Amino acid sequence: MESKVWGRAIIYIMSISTFSTALFFLLRFTLRDISKFYPEMIIFCDRLKPTSRILYSNDSSYSEDQKTEIRKKIKLRRNIDLLKYKTKTYKNKKYVKRVDEAVAWLLDVTRFDDILFEQNCLYGFWRNLTAALLVDTILVFAMAAINKWYYALPFGEHFVMIGLLILLLTIPVTWVAYCNGRTFAKRMYDVFVNLDDNDNNY
Repeated sequence: MESKVWGRAIIYIMSISTFSTALFFLLRFTLRDISKFYPEMIIFCDRLKPTSRILYSNDSSYSEDQKTEIRKKIKLRRNIDLLKYKTKTYKNKKYVKRVDEAVAWLLDVTRFDDILFEQNCLYGFWRNLTAALLVDTILVFAMAAINKWYYALPFGEHFVMIGLLILLLTIPVTWVAYCNGRTFAKRMYDVFVNLDDNDNNY
């Protein structure tokens, strides 16, 4: 009997561990997908996306002469002509599309830089944190609804306030994520500008 009880206990523990691990990976990939969609796609959008905005004419990270040199180097090495477009802002959808192509290539050819990798990890951390806070807010509000209409939960009367506080916390965290994204983007262009024309990473 004791061996049967211990056997069942071990099976239960293994089952719970497997289930928890699966949920952990599901949560991890869910947060990653949400972080790519929010805030980058919704809040940052075309006009604020850090890696793209620098190549727009209304951005002040570089002078217009410096941006022209960057565009020339992109055309020389990747044959993406950003110079031919008269309107170089997020309002020009054709220019935005070409900038996105150029940025995807720039991210690839500058990956070797260690400092850039560290800044990308830092940017990813804050961006993923915004997604985690958003998921937490949804879960807390869901528990508040359960507490009100279905089943009384411990500290249930505080769930709405907790959800609002977490939602408010996403605002400064999103701003920090954006600032880190700007730092990462600036570093990416600095690395690209200083790449040797004969570098094998092209």
